[in-house]
Amino acid sequence: MELADSGPAQQPDAASEMLDFLRRYSREQLDSWRMDERRGFPLSMVPDMAGAGLFGLQIPERYAGQDLSHADTLKVFRQLGAIDCNLMVFMAVHNTLGVPPILHFAQEDVRSARLPELATGRRLVTSAITEPGTGSHVRAISTRATKLPDGSYVLNGGKQWISLGADANHVNVFARLIDEDGADAGITGFLVDSGTPGFVRGSEMMTMGLKAVPQNLLTFENLRVPGEALLGNEGEGLAAAKTAFMRGRLALPTGAMGAAMRALELAQRFARRREVATGNLAENGRIQQILADSVAAIQAVDTLVHYIADRLDSGQQVPELWHFVAKILGCELMWKVVDDCLQLLGARGFVDTNVVAQFYRDYRLFRIFEGTTEAITVYLGSTIMKDSQRLMGVFDELDADPRSAEHASRVAKLTTVPTSGEQHKHVLAGQIGELACWSLLAGLTAQSRNRSTMFARMAAWCEQRFLDKLRRAEEDACSPVDLPTGEELARCIDGFDDVIGNVEQRRPGDYRELDLLLRRG
Repeated sequence: MELADSGPAQQPDAASEMLDFLRRYSREQLDSWRMDERRGFPLSMVPDMAGAGLFGLQIPERYAGQDLSHADTLKVFRQLGAIDCNLMVFMAVHNTLGVPPILHFAQEDVRSARLPELATGRRLVTSAITEPGTGSHVRAISTRATKLPDGSYVLNGGKQWISLGADANHVNVFARLIDEDGADAGITGFLVDSGTPGFVRGSEMMTMGLKAVPQNLLTFENLRVPGEALLGNEGEGLAAAKTAFMRGRLALPTGAMGAAMRALELAQRFARRREVATGNLAENGRIQQILADSVAAIQAVDTLVHYIADRLDSGQQVPELWHFVAKILGCELMWKVVDDCLQLLGARGFVDTNVVAQFYRDYRLFRIFEGTTEAITVYLGSTIMKDSQRLMGVFDELDADPRSAEHASRVAKLTTVPTSGEQHKHVLAGQIGELACWSLLAGLTAQSRNRSTMFARMAAWCEQRFLDKLRRAEEDACSPVDLPTGEELARCIDGFDDVIGNVEQRRPGDYRELDLLLRRG
């Protein structure tokens, strides 16, 4: 398969050695099925990964890290994703959610003390942003940090869905600061040692996939941290949190791309060996269409993430919009490839030990991690509706052909459509957010259409999907949104209780009880 980063250039020694190590480790030592069943990693894995330098991917050498470029870091994540989602997320949480806020926002004496431990795997780090009542809506954080006269801070509140939350030695906690006068001083970041009194490790969520990476509740009960624990200045925690989110939004689609490649490899293998009523499965036109679409999707996402990485490595500022494109389309398209491969494998796809079934469960979470597709698409569309130049300014940087530019201008034109209420506004925002992503992906991939026939097909594939969605949105814009009210929906769905009755399982135990927000009233 031709990829955006293919070519004669040799990989730096550190990256190539890591890839060789991971492939060998996968063949000789890893047992993904057993990790899934036991909901945990083998004890030897952490020192093995530490010995290969995988805990310090982008930590500078002066702090004992590998100092990899963004492009080489993505190669490592892609390889991890092809091997095991748990392993990929474990490394991504530490390297993208945990390390960057410390590397870029902590005081130098803190960096000098902590980063060498993190780079060598002696200690683990994660970030705690999501809360039970606010999800990933950072500005709605309710965890409080109160500043004391001596310059220290006291944290109170709780976090939810914190990857490695109960296992990490350090946690970047983001809280709403209350200053000495009792006033709201804004979201502020703190590097917290998990051994500090008042740091309470909560229960682990019993997830349907990604079972070896714990997702924990955390509670802070009068947890006191010193002034030097600040990540940046007071009230500027959003910058540190955004750094973690943006790095994660690039790592997730890259890891999912590795999984899509592996799933497609297995599906192709099966198709070539399988005879059905119409003949060899690989020679079936419909199957070839599915495989070809999957290849186009993988090439498009690969082109996208390497475009972002190359810009970062050259020192350029990358507009936030590109990270949204990577998160939204990258995770959606790559999981769709995994889904199609599972379907193509038939009954074999439904067997856990055949790899793709576990990929199906594990990578499904990527459509939720770092903000659900629906939530961030509506958010993105809402920002573009307020300022369509945000899209056109980023698109202009591509130096795209006139046809692509004209298509993007049609998206911008949708921002002027009058809305008939909040429902219509949300629906239109979702469409514009998705179309903004597709317009940029189509414009970017169009630049590669002359590389080969496969890249030409990829560019045509992206353009066609964009245009199909654009036409539907333009047609919908002319029609009123006809949706039931929230109250009407609630009455209808509540009526299902009369049909299926009360079937809630109430076995005792914190780990298996139904979520409070899902229980009967």
